[in-house]
Amino acid sequence: MMFISLPLIASSLGTHCWQQVPFAHVVCFEVNDVNGHYFSLIGETIVSDAQYPLDGSALFDGNNKLFRLSFTQNMGDIFVFENAVSIDPTSLSGTWIDDGGNFGEFQYLGVAPLDPDELKAITTRRAKKQRIKK
Repeated sequence: MMFISLPLIASSLGTHCWQQVPFAHVVCFEVNDVNGHYFSLIGETIVSDAQYPLDGSALFDGNNKLFRLSFTQNMGDIFVFENAVSIDPTSLSGTWIDDGGNFGEFQYLGVAPLDPDELKAITTRRAKKQRIKK
């Protein structure tokens, strides 16, 4: 029996951005729909005067009617695995937690490009707390 491997064709749903409250940075992902339940994520973390790569995936949890996002974030000297859980498909906001015990609101900001003044206001404000490194 011969198996033929067909390439997966993913369609872009655009670049979407969130703020990881309480931190002063924004994550933006190009979201690619692989099959309606699985989505690939490629993007960057934007902080004051810097951008860092990140990648991951999202699954639609049909039982709970939620998106589950998992991604690895490279912030220069550290890699942080993050899992944004309970992403409501209507508001696209939810909660996030990382492997260092940090957590907060995953606040949907919209489709990129974001308003430059809004982006600057978020990324240049002082964070309420420091991120714990694992």
